Amino acid sequence: MAPAELATEACQAIDAILGAACGFERLEAWRQVLLDGLEARLAPPRRAALLQRLGIIALLRDGDLMAAGQHFAQAIERLDPADPNELLLRAQVGLVDCLAGRLVRADVQLTDAELASREPGLSASTRGWLAIALALNRLLRGDAAAALELLAGAEVAIPDQGPADLLRLELALYAAALLGRRDQVTALSGRLALALIPRRLTLLEAGRHFVLGVAALRQGEALRALVHAEEGASAGTRAGGRLALLLTGLLRAQALAELQRLDEARQLLLQLGPDWSGLGLNHLAAMGRLELARLEANAGEQDRARQSLVAARALLPAGEPLPSLHRGPDWLHQLECRLDGSPAPTSSAQAHVRIHTLGEFVVEIRGRRLYDRDWKGQRTKSLLLALIGEGGYKVPAERLSDLLWPDSDGDQAAQNLKVALHRLRRLGCAPDEAPVNWIHVKHGHVSLARSLCWVDAHAGCN
Repeated sequence: MAPAELATEACQAIDAILGAACGFERLEAWRQVLLDGLEARLAPPRRAALLQRLGIIALLRDGDLMAAGQHFAQAIERLDPADPNELLLRAQVGLVDCLAGRLVRADVQLTDAELASREPGLSASTRGWLAIALALNRLLRGDAAAALELLAGAEVAIPDQGPADLLRLELALYAAALLGRRDQVTALSGRLALALIPRRLTLLEAGRHFVLGVAALRQGEALRALVHAEEGASAGTRAGGRLALLLTGLLRAQALAELQRLDEARQLLLQLGPDWSGLGLNHLAAMGRLELARLEANAGEQDRARQSLVAARALLPAGEPLPSLHRGPDWLHQLECRLDGSPAPTSSAQAHVRIHTLGEFVVEIRGRRLYDRDWKGQRTKSLLLALIGEGGYKVPAERLSDLLWPDSDGDQAAQNLKVALHRLRRLGCAPDEAPVNWIHVKHGHVSLARSLCWVDAHAGCN
């Protein structure tokens, strides 16, 4: 068969697989046919069609944004600006730029492309894809209401229940979840389920579970979010699309963190971080770093948390905003204030450790009150009382040793203090659980972690 005929057959086969939203493992065989076709002397529009399919394979099958972006850009170079497929490719480049964290560039270029798409004679489908790319840009920039408006306007441009229409509905579901519109989430989810499940559109089903997991996370239902994330990953595996696994990985880590399965969340984020950044998914990679920063801050590791915040900023182009994927509107602001040196919140409800000294002495860790049997010895309680009595911040260790063990020599008193500090940190922890570092010892001084502790007598340890 001639190269041109093989290339045509490959494009048709790939389009059929994409339309079925499953069986992406079969794309591997056709990838080589496309590459061979590029070696033949085909007309530029035909070469652009092959490069476009290579970009789609790289994006959905491999999750490789860098390769996808290169293929799409090369395809655009081979098309006349008047070619209607040129704007469709610009929509695909916009999708890649959004996931890569280049939101400002994507916004400018997609807006220009959308204006050009209003010229007569352009297909409604291309206008629909541009609206989808613009809506994703608005979602990632935190404007879910504008995204929902764009998606509603695109409904007439996209064939009903085709892949683009179903993706449009999934993005609308995501926007409704971010806006907290539960009734709309329920209606859109049901509509998608009826369209996806009977037809076994597995990759799109992975997307539905992903978005429902985001909705659950925003509503404080972490376990439900975790189940949806795992179902989404399973569907993505069955479909043969790695991009779905990379997207659901972040949601899974966030749900694990909310369930206080902190070691699992940290391990997953550290595992996925190199994959995200290595494939160009910098928006995910930056959010993963921010989630790590939050875990480290909650563990009292402020320096490491600040390093993660700096690393998140370094992953994005200068001037691009940090992401706040799946979190509330104030989540990022609170984290930045906490790590950039702003005072800790004074509300007792926000603290990991709450200590009441005015009246009855009461200590609560993670919302659970400690009783006498929990203190692991009277000296542990005495140490905390002494630390609070001395102001709670940068108290010389020798001062605490002298107060608690006045009759012991210096070495023995220092050892006693070390043991008591260890027991104090482990209060409220299960035997196999890593303690949260809410008491710092640095340069011979002992402090309550300001970002983790609330003491009524200290007005938030400030």
